[in-house]
Amino acid sequence: MKSSLRILNLEDNANDAKLNAAMLSERWPHCELLRVETREAFIAALERNDIDVILSDYTMPHFNGLEALIIARERQPGVPFIFVSGTIGEDAAIEAMKNGATDYVLKDRLARLVPAVARALHESEEHAETVRTELAMRESEHKYRTLFECLSDAAFLTDEETGKIIDSNHRAEEFLGCGRGQIVGRSQSQFLTFDAAGAQSALPVKCQMICSDGRAVPVEVRNTWLTLYGRTLILRLCHELESKTENQPALAET
Repeated sequence: MKSSLRILNLEDNANDAKLNAAMLSERWPHCELLRVETREAFIAALERNDIDVILSDYTMPHFNGLEALIIARERQPGVPFIFVSGTIGEDAAIEAMKNGATDYVLKDRLARLVPAVARALHESEEHAETVRTELAMRESEHKYRTLFECLSDAAFLTDEETGKIIDSNHRAEEFLGCGRGQIVGRSQSQFLTFDAAGAQSALPVKCQMICSDGRAVPVEVRNTWLTLYGRTLILRLCHELESKTENQPALAET
């Protein structure tokens, strides 16, 4: 939780804004409250991109709190927006929450302001962390897919517990002569002939790969163990071995 805050307060009553600042400074001694009254000043403050929390009155002479909410959700959707009002009713408060408001505090119950802001900040931080995690996962998956497809060997990602294939690369599809949909979900034993010991070997293992047309192609398999999303997976890289034929000596002419 931050020790200092920059708060944007849309409030036409200077005394009410001072009271808000006094309440919040007890929890965040170094907080800075910026009071604005007009639409133009509100937008300008949002564009500075350094606001931690927005407090807004609901009813004002020249600018409506709901309008401010719409603008804030468009320009700074991640910043908590809390109505602090003496006129907002229950129906209006429910409608405001449906439109994206984080919370509301009645001016005659201002003791709720600090816990409301603290809760809003906590939820905002949790949401931001979730977004960062999801972004990192997408980037990781993109890098994985790019590397996976660039492998020159046929590659299978298998579940260690079930032995089922959960992913394959384009080279594997070419090798087997079938599409990914015909590979993923099948048992690895349908395509690779090694035994249980070979499946668990940390050293290269020679076996045969069974293609869709029935051909048995000799391959060398290298196994690498991975842990993804709490599951133990095995990446199997299958390198085709050249078929060896014995050279027969030519018959001498008589």
